[in-house]
Amino acid sequence: MTETVRKTLNLEMNKSFYNKADCLIEAKKIVDSQEITGMTVHQIAEEIYTHAFVFFNFHFLPAKVRETALARRIFNSAANGVDLEDNGDTLKRRICYSLIWAFC
Repeated sequence: MTETVRKTLNLEMNKSFYNKADCLIEAKKIVDSQEITGMTVHQIAEEIYTHAFVFFNFHFLPAKVRETALARRIFNSAANGVDLEDNGDTLKRRICYSLIWAFC
């Protein structure tokens, strides 16, 4: 039996990721190089942008919200860079990425 190894990639957080056009350029590079497979350019761009959106806007949340365990967990995930893996994230997260891309 052959075991399939899922590729992963961590992109260090970058201010340019807060720009959708730059996210699309970065995502195209990733798809073209086949560093990550099973995701479209747009899906990768959405995930990159959402991580940057959370990272660069977290400080705007009220202190009481920032101090919650859930908010800290979300921020720490974004602060650690953008973790991509073959075939993408969970469906719930992908829906969030699409919503943030569309409305923010």
